[in-house]
Parts: sequence; C-alpha cells; structure tokens
Amino acid sequence: MSTTYSTTPPTPTTEVQTASTPQLARIRARGTWTGRLGTDIAIRKFGFATAEPVAVGGDDSAPTPMDYVVGSFLGCIAVVVELVANEWDVTIGSLELEAIGTLDRRGFAGTADVSPHFQSLTGTADVESDADAETFRAIIADVERRCPAFNLFRDAGVTPAITWILGGRVLA
Repeated sequence: MSTTYSTTPPTPTTEVQTASTPQLARIRARGTWTGRLGTDIAIRKFGFATAEPVAVGGDDSAPTPMDYVVGSFLGCIAVVVELVANEWDVTIGSLELEAIGTLDRRGFAGTADVSPHFQSLTGTADVESDADAETFRAIIADVERRCPAFNLFRDAGVTPAITWILGGRVLA
C-alpha cells in the first residue's frame, strides 16, 4: 500500500491560521555589558552570553552575536519545518541543518562603505521523511514563506540559499 500526498496545503483550521487581525508577539531581552566586548543576555527564564574573539579585543568566552544569528536561523527553520510538516500530516524522521553566514568585516570595523550585515547565507538541510519529493518541495515553499528568520534575511536583501536533501537526494 502506498501513501499519496496532495501538493495543495491543508485548509487552515485554527483561528490563528485564518485570523485577519494582527496577533503580535513581543520578545523582550535584557543585556548587561560584562566588559571586553561581552554581554550577558536574559530572555524569559533563559540566559546566555555573547563575546568576541581575542583577535578583536574580546575574551572568546561565548559565541559572537552574529554566531547566534546563524544558529537562530537554523533553529527557526527547524521549528517551521516541524510545524508545516505536521500540518501536512508528514513525518520528519530526522533533520540535520548547517549554515554559513558570510559578512564583510570592513562594514563592522567602519573601514569601508559596505553593509555590516551578512552578505550571504548558504547551507544545507538534510531531511529524512515519509514525504515524496514533490510534496516536500511544497513544504519547503511554505517554510520559506512562513519562517521569520528566513524572511528577516530576505527582507535585508540576503536570500538564504539552502540546499535541501530529502532521503539522500538533493531536491532541485
């Protein structure tokens, strides 16, 4: 017995999915400078630190803020993949992600008239799933449309280039 999947997304069934009134979420973060280019951050009940490498004057005691941006991008992609797959009644067996953000440090250093944000973001998403390639391509399109981090990059003029691999095969 084989399972077939529709490439048409499921009909939204919850108020959140169909609401026309904005449902704004506020994220509050607090930071305390710790010296040597470091900051302790608190968000809700969680804490983490940022720091810079010794080469730029930090103590290399934590990831840089931009390291967290790349990591947060991956976390956001994973969350949205899981949510969208669940909506499509598709099982994700595993999801391995990797990304590389490239920025021109001259912008941050103020030594050239270039943007200090990422110039590019590339990566891979290696997925094991019961979905066929056509269905998963449609899921990817929905993920890219709905992922806040993906769209934050895209709106900054940096469209992430993610190579999606499904069951060991690159999706074109």
